[in-house]
Amino acid sequence: MEKYVIESKFENTRCFLEVACENREPYFFINRVDSLTPYTEPDLEQVRKEAYDKGYDDATAEIGSDEQAIAEKAYQKGLSDAWECTRKIVGMHSEERRKIFGQNLLQIIFGFYSEYEAIEKIRQYEQEQEEIQVGDEVISRNKTAVVTEITDRYVRIMYSDGSSYALFSKGVVKTGRHFPEIAEVLQKMKES
Repeated sequence: MEKYVIESKFENTRCFLEVACENREPYFFINRVDSLTPYTEPDLEQVRKEAYDKGYDDATAEIGSDEQAIAEKAYQKGLSDAWECTRKIVGMHSEERRKIFGQNLLQIIFGFYSEYEAIEKIRQYEQEQEEIQVGDEVISRNKTAVVTEITDRYVRIMYSDGSSYALFSKGVVKTGRHFPEIAEVLQKMKES
């Protein structure tokens, strides 16, 4: 059922004509004003309070109300993330550390970067490694190929024999090798 506000420009309105249409058939009703439910402006402060209380109750039910347990869980997650970051840094090859941090000496990395900065640098580096780019060497159909084009739906790859295919990007796995000269040549060809 839909509700509407009826405003009258006459001061002493006692009745109104209601027109309804169903399947192109009009219906007319005359109703008295005193049969209507009066409109009252909602108490916006009360509406906000009820919405807040409902959101708070829903969140409490979802994550629990024990703040100490929540804080302890978050603290443990932070420790775990920092320890995982430390393991990654120590386990990296020196060239990989140099790519991420600009140098490979552990003492300088641990002394210069905060835990948060180190975690963010590693996340950014890993994300860049996951994104397929033109010039990346990939494995497809148990053979290596080079990415020559990327669209929002697929990647085009070229095998060493010159044959090329368009595949969904989930169908290829990066080897870690990258040939920037492929991207440069393709860019030069687009410019001419």
